[in-house]
Amino acid sequence: MKAIIGLGNPEFQYEGTRHNVGFEVVNNLNNLAGVAAGNFKRNNRLFAEMNQVTLFGTQVLLAKPVTYMNDSGKAALAIKQFYKIELKDFLIIHDDISLPLGKIRLQKDAGAGGQHGVESIIECLGGEKGFSRLKIGIGPDPGGHIRQDYVLQKFSVSERVILDKVIETADKAISCWLTGGIDQAMNEFNGLDLR
Repeated sequence: MKAIIGLGNPEFQYEGTRHNVGFEVVNNLNNLAGVAAGNFKRNNRLFAEMNQVTLFGTQVLLAKPVTYMNDSGKAALAIKQFYKIELKDFLIIHDDISLPLGKIRLQKDAGAGGQHGVESIIECLGGEKGFSRLKIGIGPDPGGHIRQDYVLQKFSVSERVILDKVIETADKAISCWLTGGIDQAMNEFNGLDLR
């Protein structure tokens, strides 16, 4: 089984914000799995809302941590230990302010790059970085003290049009990751610009 964890903040007021695109991608994957997949169920012991589905012929655990972005590592570690899933079978999906909206980037064995959710995951895993990542661009980065408010803003109507294309492309990239591995997915999708 593989685990796909989308990062975000759990409360209603964060829905549709830039910081929650990881949740949006995971929600869309659950929809792709069909009605038979059912809904996410909260598991307090594993610090996440989760659902097991079949995606592109593969058994996948979909998860959305309920700990807030900066403590996402609690869920990743608990899921890894409970399900005994190897790190190479984890895909973490999160926003990336250094990438413009319309671009995605797959990565493996990399540092956090300033993304606090990923920092938490690496810390909780004892410094291990052997998981894959799908970074969803939400930039341009406004910089400085404005950044915190910017990532918690909702997308505009015109941005949402681009984001819909991004999520559709993310689904294809995840399918490629599941069936062909991270290297193939990086080769096929890292150069795309959907603006």
